Amino acid sequence: MSARTLSLGLILAALTQSAFALPHWIWRGNQETANSVALQHTFNVPAKLKSARLRLVTDYAIARLSINGQTAGIAEPYGPVLELDVARFLRPGRNEIRLVAQAMSSHPAVALQLNLVDDQGKRQTVATSPKWQPAAPGTKSVSHGDLGLEKWWNVSPLVIGEVDDYTQWKRASNAKAGTDPATFDLLPGYKVELIRSANKDENSWVSLAFDPDGRLTVAREDKGLIRYTLSKDHKQIIKAESINDDLKECRGLLYAHDSLYVNANNSKGLYRLQDTNGDGKFDRKELLHASDGGVGHGRNDLALGPDGMIYAIHGDSVHLPGGIPDRTSPLRKNFAPFRKGEGHVLRMSPDGSNKELFCGGMRNPYGIAFNTDGEAFTYDADAEFDMGTPWYRPTQVKHLTSGADFGWRAVTGSWPAYFPDHPDNTQPTLDIGKGSPTGVKFGTESHFPRDYQKALFILDWTYGRILAVHLIPRGSTYMGAAEVFLRGQPLHVTDLGFGPNGAMYFVTGGRKTQSALYRVSYTGPNTQPRELTEQEKGRGFMSRNFRKRRNEVESIHANKKNDFDEVAHWAPLDDPYTLGALRIAFEHTGKKKKTLELIKELTERLSIRRLTPEYLAAEANLIEPPMMPEMLAARLSGYK
Repeated sequence: MSARTLSLGLILAALTQSAFALPHWIWRGNQETANSVALQHTFNVPAKLKSARLRLVTDYAIARLSINGQTAGIAEPYGPVLELDVARFLRPGRNEIRLVAQAMSSHPAVALQLNLVDDQGKRQTVATSPKWQPAAPGTKSVSHGDLGLEKWWNVSPLVIGEVDDYTQWKRASNAKAGTDPATFDLLPGYKVELIRSANKDENSWVSLAFDPDGRLTVAREDKGLIRYTLSKDHKQIIKAESINDDLKECRGLLYAHDSLYVNANNSKGLYRLQDTNGDGKFDRKELLHASDGGVGHGRNDLALGPDGMIYAIHGDSVHLPGGIPDRTSPLRKNFAPFRKGEGHVLRMSPDGSNKELFCGGMRNPYGIAFNTDGEAFTYDADAEFDMGTPWYRPTQVKHLTSGADFGWRAVTGSWPAYFPDHPDNTQPTLDIGKGSPTGVKFGTESHFPRDYQKALFILDWTYGRILAVHLIPRGSTYMGAAEVFLRGQPLHVTDLGFGPNGAMYFVTGGRKTQSALYRVSYTGPNTQPRELTEQEKGRGFMSRNFRKRRNEVESIHANKKNDFDEVAHWAPLDDPYTLGALRIAFEHTGKKKKTLELIKELTERLSIRRLTPEYLAAEANLIEPPMMPEMLAARLSGYK
């Protein structure tokens, strides 16, 4: 039997699409010569308004939004989508929206969508289009692409509802087989099949990886590895064999460099297994890295970087390593609180040499994966016991960049999310909400449609979900939106991968529960990828340049041989990730006076718009304050 499609979500999406027009990216005339634009548009509002939700986004521009003469908000060039309830600014009858935007770089554009619903449920949309004319006479607006074609814009917000069960995994504790996939919900055009339920002697499963011959390796929760050979149609297991029986709880498996790399959590080490005589058995085992600390939020997944290096991601039970180069700020240990354990990423050469601390400041990031741009991502955990407190952090997708510190310091010691300008509190790519992160993978090697080949698939163990995260470039980083790709109960998903046939394979397990192996294949129509819009092409071009600049700056991290003057020619950009990387690079040079000057300049550049009276007035409904000067004082105190 096939699984159920996500019918309710599809119906709601269809209703939304039919009722609301979608915005275009617009600008005045030539993007390369028009540095600013002032747009105004009038529309009518019904007498009895039930809701008025507005979304405003810019590419490489800062835009001030006003409604009926009142400032409603500011969309920043590298910030998230500005989402507002604007009912208080509206009045029955004629209303006016005004957008005043300033280009911050090449290919600037703005897009706005206002959805109105009256007391009878009638829907109306106000959306940017070439019909929105500039205030300056003799000029006209130009569309640079339909934003509605971009997948991320049309994804509905994730909602945890009454059918979601925080303890659904417990139902698998005494199960005799994997959950029937006919009970799953998944997107249309996909089919899910149960390939194998774990036997009693196969234990519970925590990770998987395909070897170069297309065989599947699965890690048992207690200890050891099992290798499964699939049939030619990849629909059943025809052979099972043990290939290791002593490494404990191998949460990370990676085939690379003619080896199997294993991050064995309860063995507290990263190992390299090799078959030196070609008999199909691993006869050589080498410990590449041993780590201190606990095993709860422990030694997690592995990934092969575009540089050929091995990347290992750890949770905050694992102590930060000592005696190796550290790409994060050399000052961060000066600021209380600082703990031995925090979620972090190590990278090393294939033989375990050249170890570095790549980034840190996370709670319990379980998976790690690289996109086609060579950038790394993870899905980090929340602190569930903090729910309802001002310092609660939801689970988050994070872009892992060199030297980044995501600010986790255990509960109240963490940098709060409402200090987005603090250089050491790197912002999340996407807030997911409640959940329990496990494995992550990009769909690059799948036979799925293009939007899903580009998507980051993340697993939520708690709620039994696989989410598809659709990312778009944002300066030198990314932002995105997530949708439910597949859901089941119980479906305590632990890891996933893509097989040689392009299908998705995932396993369930953990906490000694019944495990199973599933396959998800695409059965929908074959469609040709659409042509990118003009704005998407321009955004891609600019983002490649921004990433190149940030990568150049990051090459200085942890390289004390470089002098301040050697990196000073990289003029600061407005992109927050590049600015943060530049500050860390300068701090690594040890030139205190010049670094202090730069820190002050960069911090002021990052916070200047947040401290303007207009901006503060627009954000008056925020509970938390914006960044204040004492944050800068705290940073400067590290040099005293």
